[in-house]
Amino acid sequence: MSLPFDSHPENIRAQKLFDGIAGSYEWPTEFFSFFQYGRWRRFLVSQLNVTPQASVLDVCTGTGLVASEIAGRFGCQVVGIDLSDRMIEQARHNLKSAGAAPKVRLVKGCAENLPFADSSFDAVVFTYLLRYVEDPEATLVELTRVLRPGGKMVSLEFFVPRGPITYLPWLLHTRLVIPVVARVLPGSWRDVGSFLGPSISDFYRKHTLQDLSAMWARAGIRQLQTKLLSFGGAVAMWGSKEGPK
Repeated sequence: MSLPFDSHPENIRAQKLFDGIAGSYEWPTEFFSFFQYGRWRRFLVSQLNVTPQASVLDVCTGTGLVASEIAGRFGCQVVGIDLSDRMIEQARHNLKSAGAAPKVRLVKGCAENLPFADSSFDAVVFTYLLRYVEDPEATLVELTRVLRPGGKMVSLEFFVPRGPITYLPWLLHTRLVIPVVARVLPGSWRDVGSFLGPSISDFYRKHTLQDLSAMWARAGIRQLQTKLLSFGGAVAMWGSKEGPK
């Protein structure tokens, strides 16, 4: 018998962290990403290329920035799902301010056990998810389950730059600059500051990009492409579910 999503340690950690930063999420994330977060988000959305009639699932919707951009760019219907009540509350406010609320439905839930039928969506998007789940491969299988055959899955995750010229500044930024700045920020930012860098490093010590590509393939995603962004500070991955549209 599987545990309720909020019983898993990873889900509990994520809920605590994100509930505590929901009200002040946007500008620290821009600063901590060297003001690349908006650029990464736009690149992510640009890989979808869906029609206004499409239905898109945005997993880990957070404060709704990706969902808002998808709805605004393509005019399609979006479902945003997140396990943080406060993130959903902030997303609702942001979507209303952006005029995107009519196109986006917000749902509380987790990626490991999505409350949707098989093949429900034309596209599935997820951001900064896999470090917060107990079993990344099982989560990818679940995300693929709700994607229609021929539909596209797109992801954005932090990454660890390769090579000393990029790695050493990244290490300094994630282990010193972010923790120091985070100490003066409200809510759970202190915890985020101490957790973020080590969690990224630990994840990629356990799972290489080749490992992740193999997981996507075993989940049923084909024509997988990978692109490092901002000298390896982030990685985007996308592909299509096997089978005819």
